[in-house]
Amino acid sequence: MDRGLGGRLETLERQHRRTVIALGTLCVLVIASGLFLLLRPAAAMTVPDTLRVSELVVVDREGTERVRLSGDMPDAVIEGRRIDRGSKAAGVMLYDRTGQERGGYVTWDKGDNVGLTLDGRKGQNALFVAGPDGSTSLQIWHGQQALDLRADANGARLSQSNNGQMQLQLPQIATLSSATCGLFRNGLRPEVPQGLPMAQVRDICSSRFSTAACDACLAETGTR
Repeated sequence: MDRGLGGRLETLERQHRRTVIALGTLCVLVIASGLFLLLRPAAAMTVPDTLRVSELVVVDREGTERVRLSGDMPDAVIEGRRIDRGSKAAGVMLYDRTGQERGGYVTWDKGDNVGLTLDGRKGQNALFVAGPDGSTSLQIWHGQQALDLRADANGARLSQSNNGQMQLQLPQIATLSSATCGLFRNGLRPEVPQGLPMAQVRDICSSRFSTAACDACLAETGTR
């Protein structure tokens, strides 16, 4: 064999051996690094202390939205119709398998209330709410029938109403507190910043208190 050709073959063999060794070393390093990342203690992994987002949406395997965590909750959509919340709200909202809103745990900007809501397919059916002054109400209803367990400046009581008119209250509140009466006379401001017509205020009063108590409070407003 020509010495020149033999020398070139020896050189190629040496280069081949070096290449094989280098590739083998690289594979070992890659495998070792992978095993280290997989087996190292969870505490050694870098975990962010804070996750700052404006909204987080969780979907199911069909891609349907089921949970929404938001700092600015969108309006509800009931049977394809957009329903105005009446106030900006933030919190957690739950949706059923069709993607329809079925309740949540939120705070409302207007009135500064915090509440838990539970909805049927056609609308809200339960509300547990606390106001900034510490007043609390648990309301459940079906159609025009409603129960309201409430504790506020007027005392603690259970009220049953039908079609917006209070039918039974235990114990019955005979006289509204000065704060509650003042709120009604002022059109429910600041709970409703723009205020409500007095006829509507009267309806709200009648759903929470006896006719006599509302008459005594609202007599001077001309809504009797």
